[in-house]
Parts: sequence; C-alpha cells; structure tokens
Amino acid sequence: MSTIDISIPQDRSPESISKFSKDLNALGDADEYVVDFGSPRFMPPFSMILLATQLRQFKIDRKGSACFAKNYEKHSYAAHMGLFKAFGLDHGNAPGEANGSSTYIPITEIGREQIEREASALDKHPGFIIENRSADLAKMLTRFNDGPLLDTLTFSIREIIRNVVEHSEAENAYICAQYWPTRHSVEVGITDCGRGIRDGLSDNDRYEYETDREAIQIALLPGVSGNIAAGKGGDDPWQNSGYGLYMTSRIFRHAGSFSIYSGDAGIKLSGSTKTDIPPHLKGTAVRMLLDTRLVSNLDSQLDQFRKDGRNAAKNMVGAAQITASTASQMLSRNFAT
Repeated sequence: MSTIDISIPQDRSPESISKFSKDLNALGDADEYVVDFGSPRFMPPFSMILLATQLRQFKIDRKGSACFAKNYEKHSYAAHMGLFKAFGLDHGNAPGEANGSSTYIPITEIGREQIEREASALDKHPGFIIENRSADLAKMLTRFNDGPLLDTLTFSIREIIRNVVEHSEAENAYICAQYWPTRHSVEVGITDCGRGIRDGLSDNDRYEYETDREAIQIALLPGVSGNIAAGKGGDDPWQNSGYGLYMTSRIFRHAGSFSIYSGDAGIKLSGSTKTDIPPHLKGTAVRMLLDTRLVSNLDSQLDQFRKDGRNAAKNMVGAAQITASTASQMLSRNFAT
C-alpha cells in the first residue's frame, strides 16, 4: 500500500497556504494520504478557511484514496473555529457551531438554497436576505449597531456573498473573520467551491481573456458582470450593477488590502501595489484586511469610488470587447483618470 505524507506549512500566512494548495494539487496518486498538522501555531481567518477549502476539495478529487490526519489534537483554536469538521475530520466544532464573540466569527456556512427558501417564504428578493445576514455577521464581529465600521463590513460581506449566490453556482459559501480592536485591524475571509471567475464571466461575450489571472483583472473593473443585463436600468434595487466587486476592492485597497483567488491565479491589491499570489483553487476565495483607523464615512467613500468607477467605465463604453490588457492598466493606476 502506497502512502504520501502531507505536512501543513508551519508558516500559516495566506501566501504560504496559497502555495501549499499548488503543492497539494501536484501530489501523485497513492492509496492513502496522511495530513500532518504539526505543532500548534496561530492561523488567521483567511488562511484557516482557505486551508479547509483546499483539504475538502482534495478529498473529493482523491475520493478513491483514504485520507487521514495526525497531530491535530492540540490545535484547540482551529478546532473551536470549525477548521477540522469543515473539511470532514470529526474533531472540534462544526462550521457555525461556535457562538462567536465580539472579536471573531468562526467558520460559518452560508447556503444558497437556504437564502432562496427564506426569500421565497417572505416574498422578498434574495438580496434582502443577504443584506440582513451580512448585517448580522458584521454586528456579531464588531458588537456595533451603527457606525462606519459596521457599514463598511456589512456592504463588503454582502457584495461578496451576492457574487456567490448570483454567479458561482456553488451550493454554499464559507466565511471566517476576526477583529483585533487594539491592533485596529479586521480580517474577513470568504470562499466558495463554485465555477470560478473565468467560467462565471463566460456568459457575457463582451470580455476577452484566456487565463484565470486575466479574468480576475477584468472582474475587478467597474460595471463588469457575468450577467449580460447588469446595469441596464429598471426599478429592481437588487439588480446586479457589476459594481459590487469593484467597490469592495476599492474600499479595502484604500484602507488595507484586498486579495482574490480563483483557479490558478490570485491578486492582492494594497494602496498602489498589485501582487500575484498564485494558488490552485476550485471556486473563488476573497480576503479583506482593513485598518479601522482609515475607515471614514462609508457614503462619502463610496460616492468618490463610484465617481472614479463611472469615469473609468466611460473609457470602456465604446469598446466592443474589454481585454485583460485594459484591466491590467486600470488596476495598476488605481482607476486614476
């Protein structure tokens, strides 16, 4: 019987866990795989949820082989947050089982069908349910009932979850987050195992791209959506305008960093910098890192970003197709006009 040992990186940063996903995918065939979690180390929310997503998908991809784990018993924080049960190991809390606190949201599952059932029962658009769910999660994380931090997190969580429900075709998404008041820092991670950004944009033939990286760059542009009717007007307040991902990335790029992974590509935006962090991921993962000292009135921030986006979008209106080259140039100059 052949066995392959898999060591979880001791460096639990998102960059390290991202690289691990490529190494995991490159492993050869074996009768069994043994995942060694090593010594306990702190793992930030996005790294935790990304690792759970990778290991869950690995088990699916290697379903003909047995998968075991060792040295996981002392990882009490990860067990409490739901890491192990999130990928199928019977240890610790299940996703959403921990109550959370004023500083963290444990790994929590958000089901698309559940959202649609609740919306149908209330005769509401699914966007209404997502809005309320996002506000509840933001309040759980911050213990604030109002203010710019709550507004920023509610808006951002809502827009990422809407992308999952409306475009990914995933059955569910997972969220994990932590707030460090003394460090003035918030981190939110959201993942899904849907069809990914490149496939999601394929419904709209206005976009021209060949790789996952090119598709991500286009997806971050203002007015971009896989829905060909996005932004066409009408009275539906929940209509997809194609601005949600652009606005969210602008908020976190301005006041922290925004990272998005899909397929074999990942891009981190922070200030004026753009960094490639290539993973191997089925679906999409988003990391939002916020310096709370830089959060001002959300309405004024969104107004400015929206104006920037509209100006940038005007440059694309006459184009029959939007290319990855256009997207790369606009991202590099942070949509300056």
